[in-house]
Parts: sequence; C-alpha cells; structure tokens
Amino acid sequence: MLREDFSNIPELHLCEFKSSDANLGTVKYLEKVRLGQLSSRRYTSHLKTYLAASHVLSDVTLNQKEQIPTSFVTHADLESVDSRYLLCGLSDGGVAIYDTSIFKEGRVYAEVASVVGGRRGSHKYQVDCVQWYPADTGLFSTSSKDKLVKIWDPNHMKPVDQFNIDCYVLHHHMSPVASKHSLLSVAGDSGEVILCDLRSGSSTHRLQGHNGPVQITQWSPRNQHILVSGGNDHTVRMWDVRSSRAFFMALDMENSLPETNSRYKKKIKKIPKAHKSRVTSLCFTYDGLWLLSFSYYGDLRLWNSNTGEYMNVDYGETYTELKRTMRMAVSHCTYPDLVFVPSKSKILVYELLSGKLVNVLEGHFSAVLGVVYNPGSQNLYSFGYDRNFITWIPKKLLTSDLSNEEEEETPSCTGHTASCSTLPAGRQATQDAWSSDED
Repeated sequence: MLREDFSNIPELHLCEFKSSDANLGTVKYLEKVRLGQLSSRRYTSHLKTYLAASHVLSDVTLNQKEQIPTSFVTHADLESVDSRYLLCGLSDGGVAIYDTSIFKEGRVYAEVASVVGGRRGSHKYQVDCVQWYPADTGLFSTSSKDKLVKIWDPNHMKPVDQFNIDCYVLHHHMSPVASKHSLLSVAGDSGEVILCDLRSGSSTHRLQGHNGPVQITQWSPRNQHILVSGGNDHTVRMWDVRSSRAFFMALDMENSLPETNSRYKKKIKKIPKAHKSRVTSLCFTYDGLWLLSFSYYGDLRLWNSNTGEYMNVDYGETYTELKRTMRMAVSHCTYPDLVFVPSKSKILVYELLSGKLVNVLEGHFSAVLGVVYNPGSQNLYSFGYDRNFITWIPKKLLTSDLSNEEEEETPSCTGHTASCSTLPAGRQATQDAWSSDED
C-alpha cells in the first residue's frame, strides 16, 4: 500500500513522466505535492489510477499443469477485509480459495482450501456465483442452477446451511454495508428476486415485477436497504426492501430522469427500459454514487444511483458473446475511476465519467466471463471459457522501466538536478524548496 510520505516508492522522477497512452500524467504531480499545490491524498489517487490503467500480462497462475484442466473458474470474488483471499467457483461444481499474497513453485498462487466437484458438499452443476461475507472471511456463499444457495464455513470447507430455491438460481448477492439486516438476494429465472435471511435460514419475501428471468442483483454500497435488479425484460429496477410494494424506480435510457412506480405516481402505462436487450451485468462504484449496467448487445451505461439519471457517457463499441451473467469491476480510490469490461476475448478499460478508452488487455482466447480488481496490489484477475485464469499486473513506475530514448527526452528538474540524483525517493517527495540566507 502507498503511504503518505511516499517512502515506499523507489527512484521516482520528480520530473514529468510520459504517459501518453493513459494520459494521466502521474509522476509530474509529485513536484506539486512537494510545493503544497496538491494534496498527497489526491496524488495517491492519480498514482493508483495510472497503475490501474497500465496493466500488462503476467505469468502468475493458479496451476502449472501442462495438461488441460478438467475444470475452470466460472466466477470469483476477492474478500474486502485484506484483499488477499480469492474465492473461485468452478465449472465442475467445486470451489477453491487461493492466497494471492503467497506463491509456491515459482509463480503459482498458494491454494488454501478446495472442494472438488462431485465430492460431498459441492454443487451438482457449475458454480454460477460466489461471494465472501462482506464483514469478514468467516463465511462465503455459492449458487448454481441446481436450485441451491449454499453458505460455507471456509475453515472446514463444508456447507453449514443452504437455501432451497424453487427456480434456477442465476445470481445472488449480499449487502456490503448491511447492519440492520442479513438478507441475501437471489436472482431467479422465475422473474422474482428472492430475499433469504441468513439469521433465520428462510426466505422472507419475494420482489415481483420482472417479465422473465432476473439475470443479476446488486445491493447498494451506499444504502443497505436499496437493491437493484436487471433482467431479460431489458429493465433495471430499484427496490426498497423495507417496503412490500413493487419497485420504486425503473431506469430509462430514453429520458434523463427515470419513471417511478405507484409509490410516487398512481399509474405507469409502460415500464421504461434501460437497454435494448437483456441486462447481463450490474456494478456500483466503490462509493455507491454511480451504477453501471451492461447488456447482451454490448451497451455499457452509466447512471446516477441517487436520481436514476442516465448520464449519456459514450464508451464506444463493446461486444459480448455471453447470455449469462458477466462480472465487471471498478477501481477503488482512484481519480478518475476506471471500469474494466470483458468484451469477447478482450478486457476494455475505460475512464468512468469521460468514457475514454485507456487500455485494452489481450490474453484470453475465448469469451471472458469476468474480472476481479484487487485494490491492495492493483492487480486484475480475469477468467474465461478458454479455461485460463490470468493475473494482470500494473506497470512499475521505476527508472529502469524508462527506455534510453525516453530518458533523453525527459526534461531535467530545473534548479534541483543534483538533489534529484542523490536524494532517496522518500526524501525527494518531501524535501523543502527554500534556501537559507547563509547560502
């Protein structure tokens, strides 16, 4: 992690670092920090954004077996406490946990625990969704089309409870900020959003309104009672789980502000649509201010999560081959925020608010199923139908990474050339710019 004194950033230039690809201008802000023109917190955000926009392919993997694996990762989630343990759902119905901070046998993540498909406790079909319990790593959940949502104890890798759903489960989600409830939302192909209570072990009530299967649900990280769902009926609906009534807002791609239901208006003739095809992914930003939605036709849309306003950000052309739920990711504590979107066999990286394409990650040979962003290491994990699990690492901001040509073209630090070459990096960032009267 980056500290405010920048003592753990080795050999950073005080001069402007060329970043024409990302156009973020990261290291040039270090001089402004030293002069007090820019806060260290803001600079850290710029630095994290540059790193998140400069991912390159690495050789870190889950295994080094030469033969084709019998199963592959179909969904993954990183715990939010230490950003260390990666939970993976497998195509054979099993689950596995990896420690992303420890390597074994070279460049292979250490496997903490696993349950092989076909063994006791595993799902009958492939695991479609996994999630850590947001508060700690003492619990995680999995779901599959075997109509089961299982709650696991990771210490013993055994299911401690399960919910029997009367329809195919396409996705599930737990609130990251819940303190007054312990609800788990389930997206079913029956057109309902089913709310299951982890405390009582039963389903509390069902949210009805979608015309067709519900593809995905997401709890707001800003309000523990707000739930968003997207379905095959091309709609994105917002619910207040404290009310037994229908949705209170439906996002509208045609209007700047959405329609509300009978809670605010007595009648709605037609439910507005958020996309022109089925909604396959939803993702909130870390602060919960913005909501991203993605459809089967490849439309990526940005919404104001408070008002439901469509922000009309043009992200260009994206493509998908997936009719199933797909996982996007948004960077944490960066400025500007970046969104990572699987597009066929590629991963497109956009600036959230401007829609500018800053990077294209190519490494998979088939459709990418999802991506997971690590806010601690800035790494990005991706998994796809090609049975590959890829770790993308950010480019290092070191002197050795600059080519000789770039070093020659980089302007020298006027008036401070000697101090730039002799002082340690931590001292460079905090050194005073004044001189005494005795000099």
